[in-house]
Amino acid sequence: MSQNRLVALIMVAVLAWGVFQAVGAYLFNHNPWRPLMVMACVLGFLGFWALMLASRRARTSRHHEE
Repeated sequence: MSQNRLVALIMVAVLAWGVFQAVGAYLFNHNPWRPLMVMACVLGFLGFWALMLASRRARTSRHHEE
């Protein structure tokens, strides 16, 4: 399995975990803001992680070109 595929699989698993947590947060007290906050945090984390991976990929490809 390639490294990119493994990272994508882990990201999908984190997203599924976030959805599971968001559903649980809603079912706990039926407040619609709780699952929105959970999903915002999960998506923020995944977005930040993807941004850091992209910057690392750009940095390492620059070093390989030199």
